[in-house]
Amino acid sequence: MDAVALTVAIGASSAAALGWSGNAFYFLRFVVQWWQSERAQRSVAPKMFWWLSLAGAATLGSYALIQGDMPLAVGYVVTFCIYLRNITIAHLGPRAGRLAPGPALAVALTVAGAVVYFGAVPGAEEPLPPVWLAIGFAGQVVFSSRFIVQWFHSERSGEAHFPPAFWWMGLVGNVALLAYAVRGGDPVFIASFALGPFVQARNLMLVRRARRDARGSGSRD
Repeated sequence: MDAVALTVAIGASSAAALGWSGNAFYFLRFVVQWWQSERAQRSVAPKMFWWLSLAGAATLGSYALIQGDMPLAVGYVVTFCIYLRNITIAHLGPRAGRLAPGPALAVALTVAGAVVYFGAVPGAEEPLPPVWLAIGFAGQVVFSSRFIVQWFHSERSGEAHFPPAFWWMGLVGNVALLAYAVRGGDPVFIASFALGPFVQARNLMLVRRARRDARGSGSRD
């Protein structure tokens, strides 16, 4: 193997390590959130969820940039900023103060655009057909927007938590991104979105159970 081929192989291995590390962080965040929710018998947002999400967004976002996958890269950059804010709210509560989501989101999108534009790697894989790029972007918009909705609710309440819309938007966006990943044939991204629908469906079941229990408790009072 010549020096060029060896360099390419090492680069590919390093990129794959980033991608699989990101999947590990995202998988662990689901395990932590799921376990805590099962214990509480309602959908909860533990602090560790946000730290693992932050690490996953950083590593998978880097992998998406290396692979030249713009629909996914934009989403990871935006959600990275939202995870940072949720960490602040989770640890400081009301002392974190309120952050105007509109201007903050505009800054996050600007940063995302700059990172994607300047971070695109020449020689990355050829883009998918336009229809699949549209599915990827649409799925990413819905999937990432769930955290924008969550962010609005958390800013209003001063507590990091998941509204029911978060899980519905996650389910729809996740299915679209899973289809996009399968079409692209990237095992890292396929693994990243494969388990999501099960977690989202389970949390929706817990939300429904909590509402039913609340109605039952109210009728007994």
